[in-house]
Amino acid sequence: MRLKGIYLASGAAAAMALSAGAASADPLGWYGAVDAGWHKAENVSAFDRDGLGSEYEFETSDDWAAFGRLGYRFDQNWRVELEGGYRGADIDTVTRVRGGGLPTGICQPSPAGACTGPDGNFDAATLMVNAIYDFGDDSWGIRPFVGIGAGVARIDTNFIGTQDGARTIAIVGDDSSTKLAAQALAGVSLALGERLDLDLTYRYLMTDFEFDSRSSSGPDLGNFEGPYEDHSVTLGLRWAFGAEPVMTPPPLPPVAPPPPPVVRPTPPAPPAPPVQQRPAPRQFVVYFEWDSTALSADANNVIAQAAQYAASGRPTSILVVGHADTSGSAQYNEGLAMRRGRTVADALVARGVNSGVLRVDGRGERDLARPTADGVREPLNRRATIDINF
Repeated sequence: MRLKGIYLASGAAAAMALSAGAASADPLGWYGAVDAGWHKAENVSAFDRDGLGSEYEFETSDDWAAFGRLGYRFDQNWRVELEGGYRGADIDTVTRVRGGGLPTGICQPSPAGACTGPDGNFDAATLMVNAIYDFGDDSWGIRPFVGIGAGVARIDTNFIGTQDGARTIAIVGDDSSTKLAAQALAGVSLALGERLDLDLTYRYLMTDFEFDSRSSSGPDLGNFEGPYEDHSVTLGLRWAFGAEPVMTPPPLPPVAPPPPPVVRPTPPAPPAPPVQQRPAPRQFVVYFEWDSTALSADANNVIAQAAQYAASGRPTSILVVGHADTSGSAQYNEGLAMRRGRTVADALVARGVNSGVLRVDGRGERDLARPTADGVREPLNRRATIDINF
């Protein structure tokens, strides 16, 4: 119980300290996680299976629980993980609720004084495979999730006490059993960064257990078995170390030099002035990183080329159109595309382009350069086009 407050307080402090400025996380691939928190086992009913007809109820204290996880994310919603867990619990009381045997239960080891619970514990170690579904997509900062798990649980039963009504007779249980187990999970995750999540998780564990008991005098209590059910609430940090494939945009075509001036033979009369050709309309494409309006070195190079080409003539209009890929909501992508277009237009003006002929538009997810399904990060769609007309 002393550790319970420490784990929950530290987890809450971490959540408040890191939640400001949290970015979307959950890249595809492998991840690892650790969780710690509190758990409560329901009162354990142990049934004598040796024919004595006894049933004892073991009441345990609230205690700490810890888990380690290794998982793999297949897409924005589905992931699986291998989870190892430990739940420790001290025994508070042992009471006979049905059948023959001890008058009321098992007392502390001391043969004198009031009958309180024996010294001992029920400790559970689990190894589970979980399938988890995350609601929403990686544009959500907070994502609910649900899951189910299956595996094995090892229950260690260890206690020593005295028989109520005959306090000089020692009663001992020191045994363990490994059984199949199942669990249900639910919770929410908070994105703390591009690869880091904070998970608040509830687990409901179901399994069975059995143990042998013995006494220092007279017949043993027998071999007992029963169900084990547990509730736990934990805070955990999940780190994604898998990487999504990076697609490199195709190289930009070389910039054609302006056409050479027309050279005419010199007539006897003074020559007519050469006719200057009007440059042809041309489009330049600037690419952006995911969910960003920052200009890379390549992007600045393309903008410089566009400004140079505009300076080769007198453009009648320059249209800058921002675009986004299909990850995130359509409304968010409309605003992101417009911000990208304004960033490029500002960079053109800074390089001497006449702002009077500039127009800016944003197309969001529309007019994709490479059509994709919704929610796909496609580098070719994260762009702004510059159309120069003379």
